[in-house]
Amino acid sequence: MSFLPIYTFDHPVLRKETSPITEDTEELQKLIAAMQKTMHHAEGIGLAANQVGKSLAMTVIDISETKGNEHILPLVLINPVIIGTHGESVFEEGCLSLPEIREDVVRPESIGIKFLNEDFKEVEMEADKLLARVMQHEVDHLHGKYFIDYLSPLKLSFLKGKLNKLRKGEVETDYPLAPPSGMKKKKK
Repeated sequence: MSFLPIYTFDHPVLRKETSPITEDTEELQKLIAAMQKTMHHAEGIGLAANQVGKSLAMTVIDISETKGNEHILPLVLINPVIIGTHGESVFEEGCLSLPEIREDVVRPESIGIKFLNEDFKEVEMEADKLLARVMQHEVDHLHGKYFIDYLSPLKLSFLKGKLNKLRKGEVETDYPLAPPSGMKKKKK
């Protein structure tokens, strides 16, 4: 199984509301495995299905390699819904779909969330700190939102050059990228 190409700013699939998943299938389980493999290869801690071109309400998360979170098992969130928030924190975020861009983002410190896991069992849980942040970041993806959408117009204006390069596919990563919207994939 090869790695899935990751779609970058501002591909239309990343700005669309994703579709709920209604049944567990062999294809879904293969997609989950491929997304986990791709996320780990790209050294990410979260990956939404639309980041690999699938407009489905699903994300994979694994923060177990980060300091202090070794005890948190990898998660699959199917049709996740944030059901409550509390507090506020500021933390620097990055995104596999926005390589080379990192900015401080204000988000709730803790959340309540409901989702189906990879076994299609309903889970309701509370999360805080890094796990809550990653869950919010990934759920935003499923609703067509980037972390940079939380930035002020001034901060966003400073990123204009980097965002234009991303739109044109003028970025290099250690993981495969999908061709920018409207462009054919370049042969290596």
